[in-house]
Amino acid sequence: MLLNKESLVRFLVLLLIIPFYNGFSQTPDLNSSNGKALVIEKSYKNSTIDGYNIFIPNSYDGKNKMPLIMFLQGGSGVGGSVGIIYHWALPNLLLSNMDTELNSYLDDFIYVMPHIKSGQFYNNESAIRDIIEELSNEYNIDNNRIYLTGLSRGGYGTWGLASKMTDVFAAIAPICGGARGIENYDSLLNYPIWASHNTGDPLVKHEFSLNIIKKLEEHGKIFQKANKLSMANYKYLDKIFVSTISDDHDAWTDFYKNKNFYKWLLRFKKGN
Repeated sequence: MLLNKESLVRFLVLLLIIPFYNGFSQTPDLNSSNGKALVIEKSYKNSTIDGYNIFIPNSYDGKNKMPLIMFLQGGSGVGGSVGIIYHWALPNLLLSNMDTELNSYLDDFIYVMPHIKSGQFYNNESAIRDIIEELSNEYNIDNNRIYLTGLSRGGYGTWGLASKMTDVFAAIAPICGGARGIENYDSLLNYPIWASHNTGDPLVKHEFSLNIIKKLEEHGKIFQKANKLSMANYKYLDKIFVSTISDDHDAWTDFYKNKNFYKWLLRFKKGN
């Protein structure tokens, strides 16, 4: 039986959440030779965030300020244990990566990964601010180098929170997200932005990201548009949009394994 487009999308969504019901509802083994992984369970007033995860690389000694990357999860990580998101994407890469060269770039950052039990990240600004403040009090964070990235639901969250928190983030990297949650496009204009979205994404349409880029370009900002991560001019440009030719929702695996992304981030400080 052939599936219509709506049925196909529903089927693909089910495929994405099946792992959650097949044992991915719990925190994985957090032992890693790459650093220390922590799970913090904590509730916040008027928030659907129920905690966050921290990854401290082996390179952190507490003496020197270290940049912070905040990662926002996709829909498959909603609910379950706070540490569930270590199963996927950037959090899993931090635990399991054995590529020495890539680790040399991952080691330049502390990572925080809020967990959401329901709802949207862009409706949780107050809790996100509280989490960053808690980390800044506990660790030697470079508050001028706080970066925001996320995928799918977290991609929406990246765009939305960035539009509300221009005083916090130095650069953003939204992956396969959309405009829902953006309060003011003008507030996004001065950010360094590296966005990525597969052209044939069956769950979040590529045009959702493309439309955001077009609106920002209407305000005079020009994005480099590439169809491969390797074509991104990370050394010199601060606005990049990669549209990989693929029918997969997963635009994040290769993105977070791309060492040039971390080089690009470190070019930017808040206000610069």
